[in-house]
Amino acid sequence: MKEESLMDVIILGSSGAIPVKERNLPSFAIRLESTQELFIFDCGEDIQRRFIEAGLKLNKPLKIFITHFHGDHVNGLPGLLFRFNLIERTAPLMIFGPRNIFFYLYFHRKIVGLKASYPITIVEIDSEHNKLVFFEGLDSDKAIKEECMEKNLILETKNYFVKYAPVEHSILSYGYSLVEKPRNGKFNPEIALKIGIPKGRLWKKLQDGLEVEYNGTIINPEKEGIVGPKRPGRKVTYSGDTMPCDSLIRLGWDSDLLIHEATYSKKLSSMAIEKKHSTSIDAANDALKMRAKQLVLTHLSSRYQHDASELLNEAREIFPNTILGEDLLKITLK
Repeated sequence: MKEESLMDVIILGSSGAIPVKERNLPSFAIRLESTQELFIFDCGEDIQRRFIEAGLKLNKPLKIFITHFHGDHVNGLPGLLFRFNLIERTAPLMIFGPRNIFFYLYFHRKIVGLKASYPITIVEIDSEHNKLVFFEGLDSDKAIKEECMEKNLILETKNYFVKYAPVEHSILSYGYSLVEKPRNGKFNPEIALKIGIPKGRLWKKLQDGLEVEYNGTIINPEKEGIVGPKRPGRKVTYSGDTMPCDSLIRLGWDSDLLIHEATYSKKLSSMAIEKKHSTSIDAANDALKMRAKQLVLTHLSSRYQHDASELLNEAREIFPNTILGEDLLKITLK
Protein backbone atom coordinates (compact mmCIF):
# COMPACT_ATOMS: atom_id res chain seq x y z
CA MET A 1 0.00 0.00 0.00
CA LYS A 2 1.16 3.52 -0.73
CA GLU A 3 2.24 5.49 2.31
CA GLU A 4 2.54 8.85 0.58
CA SER A 5 0.71 10.60 -2.21
CA LEU A 6 2.80 12.94 -4.29
CA MET A 7 2.21 16.59 -5.04
CA ASP A 8 4.07 17.76 -8.13
CA VAL A 9 4.55 21.45 -8.88
CA ILE A 10 5.53 22.10 -12.50
CA ILE A 11 6.58 25.50 -13.82
CA LEU A 12 4.98 26.07 -17.24
CA GLY A 13 6.14 29.65 -17.72
CA SER A 14 8.64 31.70 -15.71
CA SER A 15 9.09 34.91 -17.70
CA GLY A 16 7.61 38.31 -16.99
CA ALA A 17 5.61 40.32 -19.51
CA ILE A 18 7.85 39.40 -22.48
CA PRO A 19 8.45 35.74 -23.38
CA VAL A 20 12.01 34.76 -24.26
CA LYS A 21 13.51 31.70 -25.91
CA GLU A 22 13.75 29.59 -22.76
CA ARG A 23 10.87 31.09 -20.79
CA ASN A 24 7.16 31.20 -21.54
CA LEU A 25 4.74 33.64 -19.96
CA PRO A 26 3.55 33.00 -16.38
CA SER A 27 1.90 29.72 -15.44
CA PHE A 28 2.45 26.72 -13.23
CA ALA A 29 0.63 23.48 -12.47
CA ILE A 30 0.03 21.42 -9.36
CA ARG A 31 -0.65 17.73 -9.89
CA LEU A 32 -2.24 16.12 -6.81
CA GLU A 33 -1.91 12.35 -6.87
CA SER A 34 -4.38 11.69 -4.04
CA THR A 35 -7.32 13.12 -5.97
CA GLN A 36 -6.00 12.73 -9.54
CA GLU A 37 -6.67 16.44 -10.07
CA LEU A 38 -4.74 19.14 -11.83
CA PHE A 39 -4.55 22.81 -10.85
CA ILE A 40 -3.26 25.58 -13.12
CA PHE A 41 -2.35 29.04 -11.89
CA ASP A 42 -2.38 31.73 -14.60
CA CYS A 43 -2.40 31.00 -18.32
CA GLY A 44 0.24 32.85 -20.28
CA GLU A 45 0.40 32.57 -24.08
CA ASP A 46 1.44 29.19 -25.52
CA ILE A 47 0.43 27.30 -22.40
CA GLN A 48 -0.90 24.59 -24.72
CA ARG A 49 2.62 23.66 -25.82
CA ARG A 50 4.00 23.63 -22.29
CA PHE A 51 1.00 21.54 -21.20
CA ILE A 52 2.07 18.80 -23.61
CA GLU A 53 5.81 19.16 -22.92
CA ALA A 54 5.14 18.77 -19.19
CA GLY A 55 3.24 15.52 -19.79
CA LEU A 56 -0.02 16.92 -18.41
CA LYS A 57 -3.20 15.14 -19.47
CA LEU A 58 -5.75 17.17 -21.43
CA ASN A 59 -8.77 15.26 -20.14
CA LYS A 60 -8.35 15.22 -16.37
CA PRO A 61 -10.39 17.13 -13.76
CA LEU A 62 -8.89 20.62 -13.78
CA LYS A 63 -9.19 23.85 -11.84
CA ILE A 64 -7.67 27.08 -13.20
CA PHE A 65 -6.94 30.17 -11.10
CA ILE A 66 -6.30 33.53 -12.80
CA THR A 67 -4.63 36.24 -10.73
CA HIS A 68 -5.44 39.33 -12.84
CA PHE A 69 -6.21 40.65 -16.30
CA HIS A 70 -2.80 41.67 -17.57
CA GLY A 71 -2.37 39.84 -20.87
CA ASP A 72 0.71 37.84 -19.91
CA HIS A 73 -1.34 36.06 -17.24
CA VAL A 74 -4.60 35.38 -19.06
CA ASN A 75 -4.20 35.47 -22.85
CA GLY A 76 -3.38 31.76 -23.07
CA LEU A 77 -6.68 30.76 -21.48
CA PRO A 78 -9.00 30.99 -24.54
CA GLY A 79 -6.58 28.96 -26.65
CA LEU A 80 -6.38 26.24 -24.01
CA LEU A 81 -10.18 26.05 -23.87
CA PHE A 82 -10.30 25.84 -27.68
CA ARG A 83 -7.86 22.92 -27.47
CA PHE A 84 -10.01 21.13 -24.91
CA ASN A 85 -13.00 21.39 -27.24
CA LEU A 86 -11.03 20.07 -30.22
CA ILE A 87 -10.00 16.92 -28.35
CA GLU A 88 -13.61 16.40 -27.17
CA ARG A 89 -12.76 16.80 -23.53
CA THR A 90 -15.30 15.31 -21.10
CA ALA A 91 -13.68 15.96 -17.69
CA PRO A 92 -15.05 18.88 -15.65
CA LEU A 93 -13.29 22.25 -15.57
CA MET A 94 -13.58 25.09 -13.06
CA ILE A 95 -12.09 28.55 -13.61
CA PHE A 96 -11.62 31.09 -10.79
CA GLY A 97 -10.63 34.70 -11.26
CA PRO A 98 -11.51 38.35 -10.56
CA ARG A 99 -14.86 39.84 -11.55
CA ASN A 100 -15.44 39.73 -15.33
CA ILE A 101 -13.42 36.55 -15.92
CA PHE A 102 -16.67 35.03 -17.21
CA PHE A 103 -17.33 37.94 -19.56
CA TYR A 104 -13.75 37.80 -20.84
CA LEU A 105 -14.51 34.27 -22.04
CA TYR A 106 -18.13 35.03 -23.00
CA PHE A 107 -16.98 37.64 -25.51
CA HIS A 108 -14.54 35.12 -26.99
CA ARG A 109 -17.57 32.87 -27.39
CA LYS A 110 -19.55 35.57 -29.16
CA ILE A 111 -16.77 37.08 -31.29
CA VAL A 112 -14.40 34.24 -32.21
CA GLY A 113 -16.59 31.21 -31.60
CA LEU A 114 -15.02 29.80 -28.44
CA LYS A 115 -16.97 26.67 -27.49
CA ALA A 116 -16.93 24.50 -24.40
CA SER A 117 -18.83 21.27 -24.95
CA TYR A 118 -17.34 19.87 -21.72
CA PRO A 119 -18.67 20.71 -18.22
CA ILE A 120 -17.34 24.15 -17.31
CA THR A 121 -18.03 26.32 -14.27
CA ILE A 122 -16.64 29.85 -14.01
CA VAL A 123 -16.42 31.49 -10.61
CA GLU A 124 -15.86 35.22 -10.28
CA ILE A 125 -14.27 36.38 -7.02
CA ASP A 126 -15.87 39.65 -5.99
CA SER A 127 -13.56 40.93 -3.26
CA GLU A 128 -15.42 44.25 -2.99
CA HIS A 129 -18.68 42.58 -1.98
CA ASN A 130 -17.09 39.46 -0.41
CA LYS A 131 -18.94 36.99 -2.63
CA LEU A 132 -18.49 34.36 -5.31
CA VAL A 133 -20.53 34.55 -8.53
CA PHE A 134 -21.06 31.28 -10.46
CA PHE A 135 -21.67 30.77 -14.19
CA GLU A 136 -22.28 27.47 -16.02
CA GLY A 137 -21.11 27.12 -19.62
CA LEU A 138 -20.43 30.00 -22.01
CA ASP A 139 -23.82 30.42 -23.68
CA SER A 140 -25.75 32.38 -21.06
CA ASP A 141 -24.55 35.60 -19.43
CA LYS A 142 -26.78 35.02 -16.39
CA ALA A 143 -25.13 33.86 -13.18
CA ILE A 144 -26.63 30.69 -11.71
CA LYS A 145 -25.91 31.61 -8.08
CA GLU A 146 -23.97 33.78 -5.66
CA GLU A 147 -22.35 32.76 -2.39
CA CYS A 148 -20.89 34.78 0.45
CA MET A 149 -17.24 34.11 1.21
CA GLU A 150 -15.91 33.30 4.65
CA LYS A 151 -12.27 33.94 5.54
CA ASN A 152 -11.33 34.33 1.85
CA LEU A 153 -12.21 30.68 1.18
CA ILE A 154 -13.11 30.14 -2.49
CA LEU A 155 -13.05 26.34 -2.78
CA GLU A 156 -13.22 23.42 -0.35
CA THR A 157 -13.35 19.65 -0.72
CA LYS A 158 -12.77 16.83 1.76
CA ASN A 159 -9.08 16.76 0.76
CA TYR A 160 -8.07 20.41 0.34
CA PHE A 161 -9.14 24.03 0.23
CA VAL A 162 -8.10 27.13 -1.69
CA LYS A 163 -7.92 30.67 -0.33
CA TYR A 164 -7.20 33.94 -2.07
CA ALA A 165 -6.07 37.42 -1.04
CA PRO A 166 -6.00 40.74 -2.90
CA VAL A 167 -2.38 41.82 -3.33
CA GLU A 168 -0.71 45.14 -4.30
CA HIS A 169 -0.36 45.58 -8.06
CA SER A 170 -1.18 48.21 -10.68
CA ILE A 171 -4.60 46.61 -11.21
CA LEU A 172 -6.73 44.31 -9.06
CA SER A 173 -4.67 41.17 -8.55
CA TYR A 174 -4.99 38.10 -6.35
CA GLY A 175 -2.64 35.65 -4.68
CA TYR A 176 -3.73 32.05 -4.02
CA SER A 177 -2.95 29.27 -1.55
CA LEU A 178 -3.77 25.60 -2.10
CA VAL A 179 -3.84 23.79 1.25
CA GLU A 180 -4.21 20.06 1.83
CA LYS A 181 -6.23 19.06 4.84
CA PRO A 182 -4.46 16.93 7.49
CA ARG A 183 -3.63 13.51 6.14
CA ASN A 184 -3.83 10.13 7.84
CA GLY A 185 -0.81 9.00 9.80
CA LYS A 186 1.73 6.48 8.57
CA PHE A 187 0.34 2.95 8.26
CA ASN A 188 2.31 0.23 10.06
CA PRO A 189 1.45 -3.14 8.47
CA GLU A 190 3.72 -5.05 10.88
CA ILE A 191 1.56 -4.05 13.85
CA ALA A 192 -1.63 -4.95 11.98
CA LEU A 193 -0.23 -8.42 11.26
CA LYS A 194 1.00 -8.81 14.86
CA ILE A 195 -2.50 -8.11 16.14
CA GLY A 196 -3.72 -10.75 13.69
CA ILE A 197 -5.61 -8.64 11.16
CA PRO A 198 -5.09 -10.21 7.72
CA LYS A 199 -4.17 -8.09 4.73
CA GLY A 200 -7.27 -7.08 2.81
CA ARG A 201 -10.27 -4.76 2.99
CA LEU A 202 -9.85 -4.11 6.72
CA TRP A 203 -6.37 -2.69 6.10
CA LYS A 204 -7.81 -0.03 3.84
CA LYS A 205 -10.22 1.08 6.59
CA LEU A 206 -7.44 1.08 9.15
CA GLN A 207 -5.21 3.08 6.83
CA ASP A 208 -8.01 5.65 6.54
CA GLY A 209 -8.03 5.96 10.34
CA LEU A 210 -11.33 4.11 10.80
CA GLU A 211 -12.15 1.68 13.59
CA VAL A 212 -12.85 -1.90 12.49
CA GLU A 213 -14.38 -4.91 14.17
CA TYR A 214 -12.30 -8.07 14.06
CA ASN A 215 -13.11 -11.32 15.92
CA GLY A 216 -15.63 -9.45 18.07
CA THR A 217 -13.15 -6.73 19.09
CA ILE A 218 -13.24 -3.07 18.02
CA ILE A 219 -9.80 -2.04 16.80
CA ASN A 220 -8.85 1.67 16.98
CA PRO A 221 -5.93 2.03 14.55
CA GLU A 222 -4.35 5.03 16.25
CA LYS A 223 -4.60 3.64 19.78
CA GLU A 224 -3.12 0.33 18.65
CA GLY A 225 -0.31 2.06 16.77
CA ILE A 226 -1.43 0.70 13.40
CA VAL A 227 -1.45 4.25 12.08
CA GLY A 228 0.54 7.15 13.43
CA PRO A 229 -0.75 10.62 14.31
CA LYS A 230 -2.32 12.66 11.55
CA ARG A 231 0.14 14.58 9.39
CA PRO A 232 -0.35 18.18 8.32
CA GLY A 233 -1.18 18.70 4.66
CA ARG A 234 1.05 20.53 2.23
CA LYS A 235 0.57 24.18 1.32
CA VAL A 236 1.57 25.98 -1.87
CA THR A 237 1.20 29.76 -2.20
CA TYR A 238 1.43 31.87 -5.35
CA SER A 239 1.97 35.61 -5.12
CA GLY A 240 0.63 36.60 -8.53
CA ASP A 241 1.98 40.04 -9.52
CA THR A 242 2.54 42.13 -6.44
CA MET A 243 4.79 44.39 -4.46
CA PRO A 244 5.34 43.42 -0.80
CA CYS A 245 2.09 43.47 1.20
CA ASP A 246 0.78 42.09 4.49
CA SER A 247 -2.16 40.31 2.84
CA LEU A 248 0.22 37.96 1.03
CA ILE A 249 2.11 37.18 4.24
CA ARG A 250 -1.12 36.24 5.98
CA LEU A 251 -2.27 34.15 3.04
CA GLY A 252 1.00 32.23 2.74
CA TRP A 253 1.75 31.69 6.43
CA ASP A 254 3.66 28.41 6.95
CA SER A 255 3.70 27.49 3.25
CA ASP A 256 5.72 24.47 2.18
CA LEU A 257 6.36 26.22 -1.13
CA LEU A 258 6.08 29.89 -2.10
CA ILE A 259 6.11 30.76 -5.80
CA HIS A 260 6.81 34.47 -5.84
CA GLU A 261 7.33 36.96 -8.62
CA ALA A 262 10.83 38.43 -8.72
CA THR A 263 10.68 40.69 -11.74
CA TYR A 264 13.74 42.80 -10.90
CA SER A 265 17.02 42.77 -9.00
CA LYS A 266 17.55 45.09 -6.06
CA LYS A 267 19.34 47.58 -8.36
CA LEU A 268 15.96 48.22 -10.00
CA SER A 269 13.97 48.51 -6.78
CA SER A 270 12.72 51.98 -7.74
CA MET A 271 11.28 50.53 -10.96
CA ALA A 272 9.68 47.71 -8.97
CA ILE A 273 7.97 50.24 -6.71
CA GLU A 274 6.83 52.33 -9.67
CA LYS A 275 5.32 49.33 -11.48
CA LYS A 276 4.16 47.62 -8.26
CA HIS A 277 6.23 44.50 -8.77
CA SER A 278 8.73 42.71 -6.52
CA THR A 279 12.49 42.35 -6.53
CA SER A 280 14.28 39.14 -5.65
CA ILE A 281 14.97 40.71 -2.25
CA ASP A 282 11.26 41.36 -1.74
CA ALA A 283 10.44 37.75 -2.58
CA ALA A 284 13.04 36.43 -0.12
CA ASN A 285 11.83 38.72 2.65
CA ASP A 286 8.24 37.61 2.06
CA ALA A 287 9.29 33.95 2.26
CA LEU A 288 11.12 34.66 5.51
CA LYS A 289 8.21 36.59 7.03
CA MET A 290 5.62 33.93 6.22
CA ARG A 291 7.88 31.08 7.44
CA ALA A 292 7.84 29.33 4.08
CA LYS A 293 10.01 26.26 3.69
CA GLN A 294 11.05 26.82 0.07
CA LEU A 295 10.94 29.72 -2.39
CA VAL A 296 10.75 29.68 -6.18
CA LEU A 297 11.50 32.90 -8.06
CA THR A 298 9.39 33.44 -11.16
CA HIS A 299 8.02 36.18 -13.47
CA LEU A 300 11.58 37.19 -14.32
CA SER A 301 12.16 40.24 -16.50
CA SER A 302 13.45 39.51 -20.01
CA ARG A 303 16.60 41.51 -19.17
CA TYR A 304 17.74 38.42 -17.20
CA GLN A 305 17.09 35.93 -20.02
CA HIS A 306 20.78 35.06 -20.43
CA ASP A 307 21.76 35.09 -16.76
CA ALA A 308 19.40 35.26 -13.81
CA SER A 309 22.03 34.28 -11.23
CA GLU A 310 21.99 37.82 -9.85
CA LEU A 311 18.37 37.36 -8.75
CA LEU A 312 19.05 33.96 -7.23
CA ASN A 313 22.14 35.08 -5.31
CA GLU A 314 20.37 38.13 -3.90
CA ALA A 315 17.47 36.05 -2.65
CA ARG A 316 19.66 33.33 -1.15
CA GLU A 317 21.50 35.84 1.02
CA ILE A 318 18.19 36.33 2.85
CA PHE A 319 16.40 33.03 2.26
CA PRO A 320 18.89 30.22 1.47
CA ASN A 321 16.32 27.65 0.36
CA THR A 322 15.55 29.53 -2.86
CA ILE A 323 15.58 28.14 -6.37
CA LEU A 324 15.21 29.85 -9.71
CA GLY A 325 12.04 29.07 -11.63
CA GLU A 326 12.76 27.46 -14.99
CA ASP A 327 10.21 26.30 -17.54
CA LEU A 328 9.33 22.61 -17.04
CA LEU A 329 11.06 22.52 -13.65
CA LYS A 330 9.27 19.94 -11.46
CA ILE A 331 9.27 20.11 -7.68
CA THR A 332 7.84 17.13 -5.80
CA LEU A 333 6.50 17.83 -2.33
CA LYS A 334 6.53 14.61 -0.33
